[in-house]
Amino acid sequence: MDIQSTEIYLITALIISFLCFLSLILFRYPKLRINKTDTPEIKEKPSQNILEIFDYLGTKIVHENGTYTVNQNGRVGFFKTWDDLPLEYKKMIKELDSRSLEVKTGEDYFLEIINGLYYLTMPGGKKIKYNSLNEIPKNIRKALGK
Repeated sequence: MDIQSTEIYLITALIISFLCFLSLILFRYPKLRINKTDTPEIKEKPSQNILEIFDYLGTKIVHENGTYTVNQNGRVGFFKTWDDLPLEYKKMIKELDSRSLEVKTGEDYFLEIINGLYYLTMPGGKKIKYNSLNEIPKNIRKALGK
């Protein structure tokens, strides 16, 4: 049986592709690797990503995993801990937290602005689309604080 050069190239290409596939599998799933030493694996605790966004009269405060980023009138400040955060921002966050815990009476509206359109969610869950803020009835704008 005579093997031609194209068959040799084909077999070589198949062997190389199989080895590449095998190496990708082993790197993707390290548990499939054969370890010569039996060392117990230390399981890491799943990290929790905490993200809070506060908007206090135009001042935006972002809390992410213990760090605070503050944007006040275009000036951005970065603070690594709660203790580093200036007192005025701490007061803003505490006030917004206390407002969120208050029991609200009356109707609860939710306003989203997406691509320049205003989507108002009514207390019953019904969504209404408005083209501008002025189209929303005055009593609902007042309830929204707009």
